[in-house]
Amino acid sequence: MLNEDERAHLAAHIGHYPEPRAGAIYTLQFLQRKYGHLHNEALREASALCGLSITQLEELVSFYPLLLRRPVGRRVLRICDSIACHMAGAPALLDEAVRLSGVPLGQPSADGAVTVLPHVCLGLCDLAPAALLDEAAHGPLDAAALAALVAPENTGGQ
Repeated sequence: MLNEDERAHLAAHIGHYPEPRAGAIYTLQFLQRKYGHLHNEALREASALCGLSITQLEELVSFYPLLLRRPVGRRVLRICDSIACHMAGAPALLDEAVRLSGVPLGQPSADGAVTVLPHVCLGLCDLAPAALLDEAAHGPLDAAALAALVAPENTGGQ
């Protein structure tokens, strides 16, 4: 649940827009950073602040792949699977990521350290095949570079 300072911060940010709904993406990003993902209570908080219904917020969340409705690991590795990355080897990297993490794509690893997600176009075609570990861009990736990214010393895992 948001504390008074967080609610005031979001209200001030939203207040800069002519309509409160314009602050929805920032609010959802803020709530995701706070909670790790956007659970139902987070959407209710965003709804109260932005004046959008839960359904409208669900539509935003389902459109933007950087917004997450499910719990994820402490770190999120997004492997781009758009055409440039696909042609440069993204399918093999996704398979290797599943093998290295020991869980299917989208699920937190057993130690909760990392979640690997396929991502439609990270805009990093010059680094293809590319990935984002949290907000840091990496590429071009090969199996060794991927293994280093998901290694426990890099993800805080065991």
